[in-house]
Amino acid sequence: MTRRMSRILSTLLAVSVLTFGLYTAAASASSKVSIKSMTVTKSGIEVRPYTSNPALSKEKQDKAYRDYKNLTRVVMIEKYVLSAEGTKKKIGIGAGFMLPGGYIVTNNHVAPANYNGKKLRFQITFYAQKSDGYLLGTLVATDVKEDLSLLKMDANKIPKPYQDSYFKDFNLQPAAHEQVTVIGHPNKPTGNQATTKRYTWTPLYGTFTADNVAILRKSKNGSIPDIYTNSMEFKVQTWPGNSGSPVIDSSDQIVGVISSTVLGEPRSFATSSKLILLFIENNKLSEAIFGHAAEGGSS
Repeated sequence: MTRRMSRILSTLLAVSVLTFGLYTAAASASSKVSIKSMTVTKSGIEVRPYTSNPALSKEKQDKAYRDYKNLTRVVMIEKYVLSAEGTKKKIGIGAGFMLPGGYIVTNNHVAPANYNGKKLRFQITFYAQKSDGYLLGTLVATDVKEDLSLLKMDANKIPKPYQDSYFKDFNLQPAAHEQVTVIGHPNKPTGNQATTKRYTWTPLYGTFTADNVAILRKSKNGSIPDIYTNSMEFKVQTWPGNSGSPVIDSSDQIVGVISSTVLGEPRSFATSSKLILLFIENNKLSEAIFGHAAEGGSS
């Protein structure tokens, strides 16, 4: 082998190592993205890289990569309390989406201030990482009325493939029937409807229906229902586990965050991007997250 050929092969190998990839759950059977076995490890978290599939058309490759990027911007949030013996008691699971600086937007009912007076802890899991690798999130702000919470991770410990995986643009006025994607961890019924199965990082597709919708949701105390007067409605069927899921438009902008659904029907509700930005601004975190005051979310 000539020295020139050796240099060419070394260059190609270096390019392949720097190209990250994952299998996108949204891809059809004919548009799967291949996975190679190499891994990237940081802070004890192991993740699989992105690998493009040259057999796909450019359009499908672009869609696969866009789906992958959005999947990596969504995290799983597990809340738990510690017993006196130091053992974990899992309370629930939901989703959240990343903003710059290690911040995560989710629901208040996913990440409340406490659980029956006990301090909650939040375990943050990234897309396609090892099950034993995670970061801890700290609750920095919460709004019971609008069902919003903001968590913060140590940005320096975020795995390298995810350090630039965050949303920073928001769609404040979605058009009628605009197509949207919801990414979360639905706990859906299996074939016999008697049992359920968790489908992690699953994209669900639908359309925007209406803004400023008033909804009632059963309160935890069972007497007075929770009332949300500024919700957005979408024609998409979501499930328990989708709470905190981002609603994303075709330009990868945040439209809202899923807060509730009508089980068994293609009707889901979300807190709007306007309220998310107002929540961040009211907690004086716009500068820390976006580098400036929230102005429609564009930075």
